[in-house]
Amino acid sequence: MTDATGVPSPALIAAVRVLCLLGAVTLVGIPLWFWLSPEWIERLSDQLAGVRETRIDARAQMLGAAATLLPVAIGLATLWHLWRLFGEYAQGAVFGRPALGHLRRFAWALLAAAVATPLYRGLLSMVLTLGNPLGHRMLVLGFSWNDYMAVLLAAVLLAITTIMRGAVQLAEDNDGFV
Repeated sequence: MTDATGVPSPALIAAVRVLCLLGAVTLVGIPLWFWLSPEWIERLSDQLAGVRETRIDARAQMLGAAATLLPVAIGLATLWHLWRLFGEYAQGAVFGRPALGHLRRFAWALLAAAVATPLYRGLLSMVLTLGNPLGHRMLVLGFSWNDYMAVLLAAVLLAITTIMRGAVQLAEDNDGFV
């Protein structure tokens, strides 16, 4: 999937960019569709927030849609940096400072998403049970294996970018002597 110089193939670059576009459309479209449909909110509330007993009203829909803006924004930023990273790769700039910067910001966005996701699910559990009578409102907090793995992946990518930054600096210093 790479050539002799380490540049990803045009097919891989195109595939990642198509996936970024599909991801962006999904990140915007699905929440919009979801929060406009009380039936879907009730049907999927257990999967999304771990709550079964919900009373969905306009307030819950509005607050849920507002709460969704942060994870959507983080997701779009993540995809944007991945898009830009593969744009650098398409130009053959695999180890350039711009590519490294986009990889680093992609890793930070992944970390932000990994941390925000469990908090978002907890917020959703409160929003979705806000219409319930007192004693039946819930705050459900959970941290899954997938959340843990996402944090680890982001940490690994941040470590790689730190190492790569040192290598780029060393290469630039060496180029100055030649």
